[in-house]
Amino acid sequence: MAVGRKPMAVIPTSSTLKRPAEAGSNFLPLLEFGLRRCVALDTNILVAVSGGADSVALLRGLLQLREPLNLTLRAAHLNHQLRGADADRDADWVAALCQRFEIPCDVEVAPIRELAKQTRRGLEETAREARYDFLQASAIRHGCNIVTVAHTADDQAETVLHHILRGTGLTGLRGMEWSRDLGDSLQLIRPMLAIRRAEVEAFLAEFGQDYRQDATNQDVSLTRNRLRHELLPSLEQDFNPRVREHLCQLAEQAAGCDEATRIAVDTLLDASLLDQSEQVVRLRRDVLAKVSRPLTREVFVRLWQRVNWPRQSMAFAHWDRLVNFVQADQPTEIDLPGRVSVRRRANMIVLKCCGLTQPSINRGKQPLDDVDRRRDE
Repeated sequence: MAVGRKPMAVIPTSSTLKRPAEAGSNFLPLLEFGLRRCVALDTNILVAVSGGADSVALLRGLLQLREPLNLTLRAAHLNHQLRGADADRDADWVAALCQRFEIPCDVEVAPIRELAKQTRRGLEETAREARYDFLQASAIRHGCNIVTVAHTADDQAETVLHHILRGTGLTGLRGMEWSRDLGDSLQLIRPMLAIRRAEVEAFLAEFGQDYRQDATNQDVSLTRNRLRHELLPSLEQDFNPRVREHLCQLAEQAAGCDEATRIAVDTLLDASLLDQSEQVVRLRRDVLAKVSRPLTREVFVRLWQRVNWPRQSMAFAHWDRLVNFVQADQPTEIDLPGRVSVRRRANMIVLKCCGLTQPSINRGKQPLDDVDRRRDE
């Protein structure tokens, strides 16, 4: 049965909310804090349940907060068919758990290996996109306006550290966002980003609640698992026992700075934009030449995001080269990765992308987070 849509309540912004005192002692106050920060009250929520500890704790916590926060709940589980019979047993287990608590649950199957071969992409990327497509479709079908996933503070720390190690900017330092737009008036939220994994396990132990375990989460040949099981414990033992906490604090600070930068960058890009199509963009050089190098650099990053041009091969040096092109009179043309050419015509900067021979798989969608390296969400 489809769930009717409810209006979202207006509550104080996240900056006015206070994290519960003695945060490590109580899972539910922290979850409520996260829901309020994400403005998830008086609403219909689709809960992504893999069967792992985090997502099971999220579901059990939401069940307890359902009445006081006036929430309507529905669950969803996608079987990726990557772990054979274990994946099938996970799906059956989640369905049984939801039936026990009388929570409607959508369970679907996606042939991830076949899809990855067809699109010539990695299994993780394919699985992640299929999962979010499934969650979005399920939420829209049943009238839910929020999708919630169970990433924790530990996941946030791992994400920020991973970004630092491979090289990142301010946006990468912010890690995962507490909430973001999925389109179609739908929000993805992560209300557990202030909750440590130990708090999750303690909460489940209070009820004697079991959960599924994915053996691949212990495979240290995977970068994400090495960070979790080897590098972070080593940093805690040899350098700073509060390293996870500090990485999460860094993410909070970076998010605030990044948000302010985004507003300034969007304003500047709009002021400099003459016109754009899928393959050609024309900008006013004089507007961009008046501002600082970092801001001009971020304008071009934002432009690539808006028009969805390929950024995989664009390094810092390429973005910086664009700033030089704006500020200097020579050369009058440059070429960039992704078959992007940049030309100067009087006061105009003309950018053309010739690499879009076919529509991008994600064209028109919000970009997926570069996180979620484990199955449990």
